[in-house]
Amino acid sequence: MLFKKMLRDMNHNKTQFISIFIMAFLGVFIYSGVGGEWVGLQKTSNTYYDTTNFANVWIYGKNFSENNAEAVSKVEGVSQVQRRLSLDAVGEFDNSPGLKLHFVEKNNISKCYIISGQDFSEDSDGIWLDDMFARAKGLEPGETITLSVLGTKFEKKIMGTILSPEYVFAAGGNDIVPNHSNFGFGYLPAKAFPKGMDIFYTELLVETGRTPDARLENDIAAALSGHYSVYLDRKNFPSYSMFYEEIQQHKAMGSVFPIVFLVIALLTILTTMTRMVNNQRTQIGTLKALGFKKRKILFHYISYGFWLSLSGALLGAVVGPLTLPNLFYGALKTTYTLPEWKPAISPVFFVMAMLTVLVCTFATYMACRSNLLDTPSQTLRPKAPKVMKQGGYENTALWAKLGFSTQWNLRDISRSKIRSAMAVVGVLGCSALLVCAFGMQDSLDDVITWQYSDINQFSTKLSLSEKVSEQNIDKILSQTEGQALMEGAVEIKANDIKKTGELAVTDNVSLIRHTSPQRDFMELPSDKISISYKMSKLLGVKTGDEISWHIYGQEKWVTGKIGAIYRSPVSQGITLSKELFEKLGFTFAPTSIVTMQVVDKLPDGVESKWSKADLTESYETMTEAMNIMVYILIIAAALLAVVVLYNLGVLSFTERQRELATLKVIGFQSNKIRHLLLTQNIWLTAVGIVMGIPCGKWLIDYMMSFMGDSFDMMSIVTALTIVVSTVITFVVSVVVNLMFSGKIRRIDMVSSLKGVE
Repeated sequence: MLFKKMLRDMNHNKTQFISIFIMAFLGVFIYSGVGGEWVGLQKTSNTYYDTTNFANVWIYGKNFSENNAEAVSKVEGVSQVQRRLSLDAVGEFDNSPGLKLHFVEKNNISKCYIISGQDFSEDSDGIWLDDMFARAKGLEPGETITLSVLGTKFEKKIMGTILSPEYVFAAGGNDIVPNHSNFGFGYLPAKAFPKGMDIFYTELLVETGRTPDARLENDIAAALSGHYSVYLDRKNFPSYSMFYEEIQQHKAMGSVFPIVFLVIALLTILTTMTRMVNNQRTQIGTLKALGFKKRKILFHYISYGFWLSLSGALLGAVVGPLTLPNLFYGALKTTYTLPEWKPAISPVFFVMAMLTVLVCTFATYMACRSNLLDTPSQTLRPKAPKVMKQGGYENTALWAKLGFSTQWNLRDISRSKIRSAMAVVGVLGCSALLVCAFGMQDSLDDVITWQYSDINQFSTKLSLSEKVSEQNIDKILSQTEGQALMEGAVEIKANDIKKTGELAVTDNVSLIRHTSPQRDFMELPSDKISISYKMSKLLGVKTGDEISWHIYGQEKWVTGKIGAIYRSPVSQGITLSKELFEKLGFTFAPTSIVTMQVVDKLPDGVESKWSKADLTESYETMTEAMNIMVYILIIAAALLAVVVLYNLGVLSFTERQRELATLKVIGFQSNKIRHLLLTQNIWLTAVGIVMGIPCGKWLIDYMMSFMGDSFDMMSIVTALTIVVSTVITFVVSVVVNLMFSGKIRRIDMVSSLKGVE
């Protein structure tokens, strides 16, 4: 009997109960959907890393001997060491793509993952080629590829196509995102090294069960007597850290937004069940009089919130991982390379679903318990109305000057605090999500303006060949009226913190400008080191402090004072003038030339060219996954606003039906009553929007905190974003309010006024 009663009640109040179901569903749906995406990435990548025995530590130097490898293998916690030679090569194709060749002594650590062809053999004389590069060039196992390395050309038979755990993110040269036609890699046995040349090993790959930390580095440094240039652990390895940071961004986004929907679900349950129990006092009294125990009646009403939240949460936990991840994977595949892409379902999703059910059920209990304490005789009588006291503000002169509409709405808000708070919170959530969504888009667009309009003033960037001569560089500079700069990887150390960054050495380059932390244009000092703002924060340094740094591939460390701090959105590191660089004992060797000219044909000595449009397009490709999250937020915010405001409209109308009927009896026209309700709705919407805008800005800042060490985006919320978010929220609010016009006209004044008898 009670079950049938529950179904009838739900049908009679279907709008409120559907909204509870939708809020519970959306909260768990987004949490498990985004979670299914990042958990899937995490599980797939961990399996990939385990299968290929991904290295824990990389040590770079000029020439590691067998004795060096043996010495490192004896360090406490180190289980295996492997030598490897890595060289930059150029493929014989029209676009002269770059290839990183790895000549391995053994294939035990960071093993290649076979996609097609033969298994890797240390006795072969062929090459196992990057599968993505092979596809881009139309190459298959059994064919040959011609390469230029160390000034020598040689051909190698393609024994198979592979992936590598070190190239989950693989961008070469000036690529911001991977372009597999421009860059690839290959694994070769040491025996495949060109005949007549002595092989030398530039890397030690280390496997250790010990956590890579400063103590481990000190132990390895002692074993090598300091003769190495770079020590990298996994968390600082570029490909691994880039992919890890991507996962953390998605994890953060998927964890924050469900809270909004859960809060709305709780408020909806609280208000709906409180109103229902109050309206069903006579039914409750009858049930008590018939012998139903208080506990059974309480469980009956608690079941409303339980079954609705349970069905919504479980549906969200199942549907989320099956749908949302595929929206992200398409964009992520353009940036990252994995053997497989599949979502995963984690027990945490069902824990979240159960938590949602428990919280919603508890909210139902809190709404019902006080109304079930009365005796049957008390419950059969209508509940005494609240004793409303006049507030102090009602005795002021200002109150007397207010019109009837304003006074009525202020009194109604003070009498219905929970319903009013629910309206404010609902609008707050809607406007915060809209501001966050549009603000994220503003922030992404701001990087394009900041990096590719304000900072980069050039039209074309030319990447120079490694073996280009000084005479050829001068010729290119003359032909293009360009400016030379040297770029490379650098390791920076300060306050016992070590970070990898980018080195830029400029030779009177005016086509690349610099901005201060406040985004004002600034000139960098020529006699001191300049450091990027994000890097200075990571190292905990400021202007006047000292930092130590060294170029990748060189053991020489240099210490100098910071002369200026500049800010860059996509490149973190240090910048020096050519004069200071040479004064420190280095040789200025340009790696690229920037020019205002549009270069069609590549001059001799130039490997590739990039236009400003190319660089902008690469950045937009990289941010596609973030754009998808923006679209999801906009849809969720609009749905949240419609559901919450419509539910509130129904609830408000039902609660005030007797009052509205009274107003009609004493002569108020329907349009006047509509105006009363619309005015209050606009007030509450305005309060929610004012509170929602800073909350949306906070959400952007929170997500920006997971962008990783390489990016320094600023959270931007433009006036247009605030206006658009405000207009959308107000329009939804007004439209939903106007949907109740018919209900006001159809009020049955007799039954409404006799309802308390």
